[in-house]
Amino acid sequence: MRQREFNRKERYGIRKFTVGAASVVIGAVIFGVSPVLAQEAPANTGETAGQALPELPKEVETGNLANLDKELADKLATATDKGTEVNREELQAKPGSEKPTETTATTEAATTSETATTSETPTETTTAETANTEETDNQGALARDYYSRELENVNTVVEKNDLATNAENNQRVDLTSNLGKLKELQDATVHMEFKPDASAPRFYNLFSVSSETKENEYFTMSVLDNTALIEGRDANGAQFYDKYTDAPLKVRPGQWNSVTFTVEKPTTELPTGRVRLYVNGVLSRTSLKSGKFINDMPDVNQVQIGATKRGNKTVWGSNLQVRNLTVYDRALTPDEVQTRSQLFERGDLEQKLPEGAEISNKIDVYTAGSNGKTNSDGIASYRIPALLKTDKGTLLAGADERRLHSSDWGDIGMVVRRSEDKGKTWGDRITITNLRDNPKAKDPNIGSPVNIDMVLVQDPETKRIFSVYDMFPEGKGIFGMSSEREIAYKEIDGKTYQILYREGENGAYTIREKGVVYTPDGKATDYRVVVDPVKPSYSDKGDLYQGDQLLGNVYFTTQKTSPFRVAKESYLWMSYSDDDGKTWSAPQDITPMVKADWMKFFGVGPGVGITLQNGPHKGRIIVPTYTTNRTHHLNGSQSSRVIYSDDHGKTWKLGGGVNDNRKLTDGRVIDASTMSDYYAQNTESSVVQLNNGQLKLFMRGLTGDLQVATSNDGGQTWENDIERYDVPDVYVQMAATHTVQNGKEYILLANANGPGRKNGYIRVARVEENGQLTWLHHHLIQEGEYAYNSLQQVGPDEFGLLYEHHEAGGNPYTLSYKKFNWDYLTKERLAPKEVTVTQALEKWPGIIAMEFDSEVLVNQAPTLQLANGKTATFMTQYDTKTLLFSIAPENLGQKVTGLAAGAIESMHNLPVSVVGTKLTNGVNGDEAAIYEVPEFTGGVNGEEAAVTEIPEYTEPVGTVGDQAAPTVEIPEFTGGVNAVEAAVNEVPEFVGGVNAVEALKHEVPEFVGGVNSVLALKHELPEYVGGVNAVEAAINEVPEYKVEDQPLVTLVAQQDKTYQAPAAQPQQPALPETGSEVSTSLVSLGLVGMFLGLFGMAKKKED
Repeated sequence: MRQREFNRKERYGIRKFTVGAASVVIGAVIFGVSPVLAQEAPANTGETAGQALPELPKEVETGNLANLDKELADKLATATDKGTEVNREELQAKPGSEKPTETTATTEAATTSETATTSETPTETTTAETANTEETDNQGALARDYYSRELENVNTVVEKNDLATNAENNQRVDLTSNLGKLKELQDATVHMEFKPDASAPRFYNLFSVSSETKENEYFTMSVLDNTALIEGRDANGAQFYDKYTDAPLKVRPGQWNSVTFTVEKPTTELPTGRVRLYVNGVLSRTSLKSGKFINDMPDVNQVQIGATKRGNKTVWGSNLQVRNLTVYDRALTPDEVQTRSQLFERGDLEQKLPEGAEISNKIDVYTAGSNGKTNSDGIASYRIPALLKTDKGTLLAGADERRLHSSDWGDIGMVVRRSEDKGKTWGDRITITNLRDNPKAKDPNIGSPVNIDMVLVQDPETKRIFSVYDMFPEGKGIFGMSSEREIAYKEIDGKTYQILYREGENGAYTIREKGVVYTPDGKATDYRVVVDPVKPSYSDKGDLYQGDQLLGNVYFTTQKTSPFRVAKESYLWMSYSDDDGKTWSAPQDITPMVKADWMKFFGVGPGVGITLQNGPHKGRIIVPTYTTNRTHHLNGSQSSRVIYSDDHGKTWKLGGGVNDNRKLTDGRVIDASTMSDYYAQNTESSVVQLNNGQLKLFMRGLTGDLQVATSNDGGQTWENDIERYDVPDVYVQMAATHTVQNGKEYILLANANGPGRKNGYIRVARVEENGQLTWLHHHLIQEGEYAYNSLQQVGPDEFGLLYEHHEAGGNPYTLSYKKFNWDYLTKERLAPKEVTVTQALEKWPGIIAMEFDSEVLVNQAPTLQLANGKTATFMTQYDTKTLLFSIAPENLGQKVTGLAAGAIESMHNLPVSVVGTKLTNGVNGDEAAIYEVPEFTGGVNGEEAAVTEIPEYTEPVGTVGDQAAPTVEIPEFTGGVNAVEAAVNEVPEFVGGVNAVEALKHEVPEFVGGVNSVLALKHELPEYVGGVNAVEAAINEVPEYKVEDQPLVTLVAQQDKTYQAPAAQPQQPALPETGSEVSTSLVSLGLVGMFLGLFGMAKKKED
């Protein structure tokens, strides 16, 4: 199951409508909707019955309108129109009296079918779509996709609109007359918008340049098994580019798509040049092999759409509807390609819930700050949710309260909130513990001992609730540990005491009864450590006194005033509550009970633990944990395991590790205490017990798919074979719970579906008699940013989810809660049968914004027929779901009876209905327009403008959160895990960052989504010198095409591959003139209405 993510961004800009001799300055704030990476890969479409496979090229042979606010443009003192300053007050007094004297603004006219513009455009023209720079009183209608044409400093070389390849033209449109212009290009962009038949052949050409004399000299932009690809060959048939037949992004058969190719000549920065291929605005693959193009093909003499003249044959034809083909004289940037292709972005159709299915609205339990600032409580971020239902039915929501930032160090408090009404309302925050900061810390952002990552679990017999969490001395948590082992405990006379280190001395001091510090030779000193803290939040734990004088704290490590400190190790602490989570005990150190000497890091799940309900170990408390070893630490040694207690939490024992004495596919035997194996690692986990007594451990791993370990003895040992399921694991913590519904046993799993930490899903699996899982349902629970989560059954058929999420501008993360029932999880959604209008509001005087409930596209300008016999005229398409129409003021309030002309198409091939839609101005109970223009300060939601460069990779490594690990090398993966044969034939070179290490190349990220949105293995491909299946490129025969399987094992430690939000542009191109019809509507609104306007939008994706 896959889900596109829609990130909503805002940008402010100014556009101008020029109407006859008068100019109307229009301003507003509007939003953008951007899917991230193309998630849906349609199934390969077979050939039409009886249709032979055509000859293949050599490569193959081998809105939300509520956010669209009105603004009063008269907040602007003046406006500039056509190079002349226009005084608004004078214009209001004498409308139309002031005329500009200079003509420098860019105009833009819609191109017509078979229109080709030359590259010799005037120097003053800065917009690519300028077809006619001569200003007249009537410039004609806006381009139907005006907002997709916001491109500057680029010229159109060739443009064709509204074509078709079919039987009438032998599936070919000849463009050879443009060959001379194309051969002059070194840098270029070829952009094509098209709709193939649903039963298109396996291979077909989109745009090509070819030779009638040399069969293997050509350039083609084409489609194979729905995969968009490119291929270029010189006069000798030698390849220009890398292999593209296995590029990840696919076109959608039977639907509208865009494919864009860019080529850049060699430069100092790109010594061999570069080509890129995009599908629906998303970068699919980059090749640095060469920047060669048509001018490097001396013998080509044919240019065409569709069927290609190749030698003495005509091949690669298909039936296509071509909306637009444009060739530009430079390579568009990724952001420009996204702009040009924005109308072809689409998400899954929103489906309605069936009867009985219920889900609550999102409730923010812990709200983070925004725009890098803290919230009203002085907290920057909340992380790591833990949700527990107690025996009294109370819900406890545990969290990391991160005061300074969202990183895995600094001032972090362990907090809980309580709900006694199944999550509808929540009580005040209760702090379990928060150690005090070092007032003299070298770096205040790091200057605190660290508690992090909580597991909540309750003993059903004693009713005691436990909170188990990690602890580190002052520093950067797992990354601040000593490179050399520092012994943390010493056993004396059968008792274990914590060791203190004193600078300048080698002996081990110890903390003994009542906190008294003893010398290495066993003598009591006058130093005392607070081991029974009493201050709020137990912040005085670890304070060191000499007599009555407070010297410092033994958990401080930098510029400390205390002469002692503890070992720079990781620790495991526990607090408990005996009153349903209202109050909590002081922290207790359980580390010496469970941490072995070989363990460097030892931490919890996090989330919730369980108490065994059946079997010989009934009553055992289980807490999921994981470790690293001292030999390799974060370089391949992470391993899942559990700890457990059989005496109601009084003592704890170390359970077995999943990687203890584990045999891998290649026959090697690894052990958690010594291992260094990238792919065999498993980290944070969630544990459940089946009715047959088995434990199932759902583990975060690095194979890209779900890994589940099994224990038959209550967690003391684990079976060698790890079960693998076709469920995405994007390398982030997951949450599981066990339930019985209608007498049958099920597992619920919650995790991010991807790409990266995005799009939270709830999944349902049926437990079979042999303990195997059959996955039945996968449902989106939260769109957008989504990371850690915690899942609980809160009623007989109700479930609650606490999860990390944040909206645009919000700090990562806010912890939110949703409740849903069994019917929501298991009943099929009701798919829409048509596209309907959600609202049609006059957002600007004389302009109606009509929003639909799914994506639409205008090819033939629609005219709305109104009930009073009048019409509303189409202006342009604003975004994927919104169309703009001009309307006379007297027609407001009318209902639409149909279309008088033109058409509106669904991007999902559904019928589109506008009948019954009321065109309203927000009066008499309808939504009102807002007329304020906020100050624009650069970025999105007040943030600093983002840039298109790739930031340093900071994804998690499966440790105590999300922080970067030291540089590690990834060994070549040559086999599966647990005797599963690897599903790939070859693993291409991997050049991205691993375990949060910065990627080696700072190229614009490509789509790297593999199966089920798992990130793929590479950014760029090695040089490709032959055809598919090792067939020599120059061979003319068509060998059998063999589809390679997608890799089962893929890397997921890559940065989430989405577009960076580009910096908003301070200067925006002007809108072209709209014609007298719009002028009539606007002028009639009066003096003020003449000067209202529309801000432009940008649809950009956020990392």
